[in-house]
Amino acid sequence: MTIKYYAGRSIGPITSRITGKKRKNMSNIEKQPTYIREIELRYKKRRVKSDAPINEPLTDPQKVYELFSNLQDEAKEKLITISLDVKLKLLCFEVIAIGAVNSVYARPIEALRAAIPLNPYGIIIVHNHPSGDPTPSAGDEKFTSDLLINTTSLGLEFYDHIIIGHNSYFSFTERGVMQRLKSKVEISMR
Repeated sequence: MTIKYYAGRSIGPITSRITGKKRKNMSNIEKQPTYIREIELRYKKRRVKSDAPINEPLTDPQKVYELFSNLQDEAKEKLITISLDVKLKLLCFEVIAIGAVNSVYARPIEALRAAIPLNPYGIIIVHNHPSGDPTPSAGDEKFTSDLLINTTSLGLEFYDHIIIGHNSYFSFTERGVMQRLKSKVEISMR
């Protein structure tokens, strides 16, 4: 049985009993450096159509659909968070999760992971339905409602959840679903 020890670790009392090896006195041995993890954000560029509305405020679901219409060709569901500045211009986006042909799983906090360090004014969630039908499922509404609770408590605007299908999209804001969910969240947070 081979046991490896890494920088800064000595044999513990339980390991000592199992292996029969004696613990070393670490006080007279030069201590190894200890490391902590640091977060580093990196951005990469993604080519979009030349007429894509990248420098315009994303106030219309149609503009978001134009930017991410390529999702209609995906074989699996993808979930994306778009971070917006105070003028509703795109700061960045992140692919949060890639799922199966009929579902994608992500915790609401994962949808905010890339947004929070940028201190955005708001977010838009986008995902696709490979079936081509953008009608939201009960799971889509539940995720949106849960995310709405998180964004509200953080003081972050959650503008829309857009589902992309074949040559079409469903906007929670355009169809009044977002307002209904916001009302429910406000009542539950009282």
